[in-house]
Amino acid sequence: MRSAAFALLACLGLMAQPLDLETIGAQAFRTGYPLLAMAGWRDNFLKMGGSLNRFTHRREMLSAFAEETFPNSDTLSSTAWVELADGPVTLRVPATGGRYLTIQFISAWADSFAILSRKDLDGQAALLYLTQPGWSGTVPAGYRQVACPTSMVAVWVRLFVAGEGDVAAVRALQQQLALSGTSWPRPTPGPLLEALGALLPANPPPAPLRAVFERFEPLGLSMAKGFDPSRLSAGTRHSVDAAIELARKDLPPRPIRKPRRLDGGWAIYDAGSPMPATLEERIFRTRSGPSAFAALPSTESVYAVGFADADGEPLQGDSRYVITLDPAAMPPVDGFWSFSVYTASGRAVFGARHSLHSFSPYLNKSSGGAIRITLGPSVPLAEQSNWLPLKPGEGVRLVVRLYQPRRSVLDGSWHLPAIVQDRRASQ
Repeated sequence: MRSAAFALLACLGLMAQPLDLETIGAQAFRTGYPLLAMAGWRDNFLKMGGSLNRFTHRREMLSAFAEETFPNSDTLSSTAWVELADGPVTLRVPATGGRYLTIQFISAWADSFAILSRKDLDGQAALLYLTQPGWSGTVPAGYRQVACPTSMVAVWVRLFVAGEGDVAAVRALQQQLALSGTSWPRPTPGPLLEALGALLPANPPPAPLRAVFERFEPLGLSMAKGFDPSRLSAGTRHSVDAAIELARKDLPPRPIRKPRRLDGGWAIYDAGSPMPATLEERIFRTRSGPSAFAALPSTESVYAVGFADADGEPLQGDSRYVITLDPAAMPPVDGFWSFSVYTASGRAVFGARHSLHSFSPYLNKSSGGAIRITLGPSVPLAEQSNWLPLKPGEGVRLVVRLYQPRRSVLDGSWHLPAIVQDRRASQ
């Protein structure tokens, strides 16, 4: 762990001595950016009418009209920002039976430090006891402790939805999610050093960053005590603040997420480890917002984007394609899988079902158990149960989502099925 800290110090230029306070201030901004950004996302949530320790729910399936590109219609989500500075908070989870469920806990430093799923809870109702850093009390009988590394915690709950006809049942489960206690929002102070000083004592940095923060003591910034403005003269403070503003403008641009690997006409993506390995990854996740810091890690979700057929030709909405899932090569998951089609710009086709999943009751199988999925601009009458619509004149993206993938997905030994153009059906 110390070697990781020294590597980070070297990367930030903190191994070279002496450093002027302006340089240290700029480095404090960069190192503390993930914490500040997470507080910013929380504050935006509160400004939009949210409350601490209260869930907000997405109650509708995303449609072709959704502003979000590549809308996910597999789950409905419930989100909350929890504050533990006033003591432990309880979370009541309803019984979900065989329905897919994940409860993701995200720290103030963008670590997905705990994920509970249906298989962890056996589909039964549960009482969770969320505790703050350094807590040493007794967990009440019947509760399961979730030890949180920071007092500010984001909670994401995802529940499988089988289609429009299943939405009401998911809403009923969402209503049973309950967090205890109320907590008044503590607005994050404006100036960076004051903001870090207000956040750090209750939200200590992860181990690799602690040695880095010890180097910021000359600024009057302490992990245990916060920020002491008396340590800096007015002139020095002005120079440090100016250096911080320059560092703010010098943040790297948001990188384009690259695929984990290519597999034929598929690009496989995942959110990587639940714990970011580098400061740069923490910055990326927190700059990009919930789509990045709340993305499920690869142990919970992997997705692949199909962009070309088996001959390497780009997928087009005027063509017809066939994908065959053989019984021996079904997507290896412990949760479920889904196939969804979009235009190349990420829009669902209006007025038609655009997704199939492993729980679909209407999926047709051959006598040998194979599933043949067809994609095209018109419905093949003999295969309408397994059909997904394409929009003529548009490029196509086929997205496969694998929930709780098994080892063969993660290590690449399982291969995605070929997307074969059906040349017999010239549309």
